[in-house]
Amino acid sequence: MTATATKKVLRVGLDLGTNTSVFQVSKDGRTVKYDKDIHLSLVGYPKPGMIPGILPTDAPCIFADEAIEHRLHLDLKWPLAEGYVDDFDVSRAFAGYLRTQIDSKNEHDLWGVVGAPANSTPDKQKTIRSVFAGVFDRMLVVPEPFLAAMGLRDEDRLKTDNNYVDPTKHSLIIDIGAGTTDICLVQGYYPTAQDQQSFPIAGDAIDQALAAGIKKRYPDISLSRVTITKLKENNSFVGNKKKSAKVKVYVDGKPRSIEFGELIREACEILVDPVLDSVRAMFTRCDSEGVVNIMQNIIVAGGGSQIGGFAELIEQKLRDEGYEDAKVSTPADYKRLVALGALKIANNVRDDQWQVPL
Repeated sequence: MTATATKKVLRVGLDLGTNTSVFQVSKDGRTVKYDKDIHLSLVGYPKPGMIPGILPTDAPCIFADEAIEHRLHLDLKWPLAEGYVDDFDVSRAFAGYLRTQIDSKNEHDLWGVVGAPANSTPDKQKTIRSVFAGVFDRMLVVPEPFLAAMGLRDEDRLKTDNNYVDPTKHSLIIDIGAGTTDICLVQGYYPTAQDQQSFPIAGDAIDQALAAGIKKRYPDISLSRVTITKLKENNSFVGNKKKSAKVKVYVDGKPRSIEFGELIREACEILVDPVLDSVRAMFTRCDSEGVVNIMQNIIVAGGGSQIGGFAELIEQKLRDEGYEDAKVSTPADYKRLVALGALKIANNVRDDQWQVPL
């Protein structure tokens, strides 16, 4: 299996996220640098009756950050929900947009590894492949937490540092995205279905809980989905340490300064118990010799890793329950982690292992 006679291959690692999508690309084994490789997973369609010249283009839809910029004149559509394709046509449009960002002149074949939530069913994986038919010429769908472990792996330290703990050999990945939280036990082999858990309590669920809390406490305040998400992203935290989140909003056209800190904390903490339950379940999958190594390398990835105090709270609760060796950390470049892992796989997949998206 080779590229077409006239086109070379770009190998792509893609983190297709409910809120944000990230790609990493290589050509002939060398990483290709882009001015922008992180894009909001968002499509905006002009509202009916728009006056010509209001929007920057006459295109049938506008994508990502540009859609946010012009959101007052657009019907915003999110392609994915809970980590999976929610609207096929919107997802197809967004996939086409991603191709233009990766290969603007359509000069290459694209062979891509795409991340999917843990334990994705064959039907859901098939839908992802269908979305990328005509966008990727070859592709594979791989569990996102496993890709996160691959992205974390430092090959240079692996060769030179005898004390380095290889995340693809001993780790428990907690990947908190917008649509799903995925837990994956990584022990040196491709994880089985029993080594993975996924549940739809993640960033979007926090947004919904925050919106409900604001509506209950301040029924006269109406905030858009975009505003709620920004409010959470700028102020999220868990734990007993109080954090102020005073924000100016407009009620009946008049400015008011509202303290949202406690509501944000309550919304974010809906994640704590489900994560702890899944971590405990994964510990039971480890043998007695390996469980300590796993316990000492629990990694919180994804956008949810940026919730203030979350990793520390999970670690403390595990230790309070008797898991004295528990150590929970967050990676430095959480945004590109899955895409980096996907690109590593894309660079090492044999030509005959790729699938043709249909």
